Amino acid sequence: MMSTNKPRKIKASYELQNKVGMGPIDEKKVAAAQAMMDTSTVDFIVIARPELDQLHTVITAAKAGKDYSAETMTAIKTPIMNLKANAGTFKYSFISDLTGSVLMLFEGLDKADKKVLQVADVLHKTILLSLAYQLSGDGGEPGQALLATFQELCMKFKPSAA
Repeated sequence: MMSTNKPRKIKASYELQNKVGMGPIDEKKVAAAQAMMDTSTVDFIVIARPELDQLHTVITAAKAGKDYSAETMTAIKTPIMNLKANAGTFKYSFISDLTGSVLMLFEGLDKADKKVLQVADVLHKTILLSLAYQLSGDGGEPGQALLATFQELCMKFKPSAA
């Protein structure tokens, strides 16, 4: 259920800032980091597989136990967030867009429900399919058709957990 309470304030952590300091970042370091990302030969599938496995495990367990708790919702969102972040970094913008659509859809949901599990399952299968067909970048014509269909699904989605 969506909370009707007033927004709570969360005190910011300055741990990262304390580690890296303040002020501008050297442009040479930014350029070197960008060059490394642009020429990376790391296989995204190796990075995506554990996240996809985790998502599948959560979906399967939630369906079997009819567990629609807040913990299940968090457990579903976490690998999707990780996939979104890594997909964009490793030039799989199509997968980043898919996961972004789902994260926007799930935004503000406190608990899962059958529809949440269905959408997460369709996302899982769509990503597996796109990786099997090596739809990197924007996915080309097939990827864009899948993305458009998936976004339609998300627009029609009416969560009962909201």
